[in-house]
Amino acid sequence: MNNTIKTALFDLFERNAQIWKSEKGTLPQQQFDAEWQSSCEQEKIADGLVTWSPVERDIELTLSNIEDALEVKLHPSIHQLFCSYYADGITCLFDGHPVDLIQVWNEDDFKLLQENMIAHFMMQKRLKKPASMFIASCSDEMQVISILNETGEVQLETLGKKQEAVLAPNIETFINNLQPVINSL
Repeated sequence: MNNTIKTALFDLFERNAQIWKSEKGTLPQQQFDAEWQSSCEQEKIADGLVTWSPVERDIELTLSNIEDALEVKLHPSIHQLFCSYYADGITCLFDGHPVDLIQVWNEDDFKLLQENMIAHFMMQKRLKKPASMFIASCSDEMQVISILNETGEVQLETLGKKQEAVLAPNIETFINNLQPVINSL
């Protein structure tokens, strides 16, 4: 695994936790759901909330089942982004624009992510677009941030249309330029 991506993710989690601690006095918070629990949950607090902290995944995971199903080799950074930690998604600003970086909360979430990735890839193939995998949502529901599979570049993509812009040459640079903000629960 490319430790620079894992380190960039860990640093983002730390920056996020520091903002929460300074503004709310707690670790990052998430709505508690007894049927959607995660190993990263730390403590139940008032108003149906739980604090969380990222947990490194125990076993070396990959998205090879997606590669097998789609007969494609995914860019290594896609594996590294989604297979390193259990964590909640992180609300951030990128160049002043709000984005929600997708992460995996629990094993069921990992399965849902994989299903959505396959559907996204199939739609792109049908539209004869270059293969990419989404990594963040934007305030405009028709836009996503994705990793271009061929190059590893991070791009702004309008669903069903052409690439809008390259935002970063790689996921590490993109993550390092994210500014965490407190999400409204």
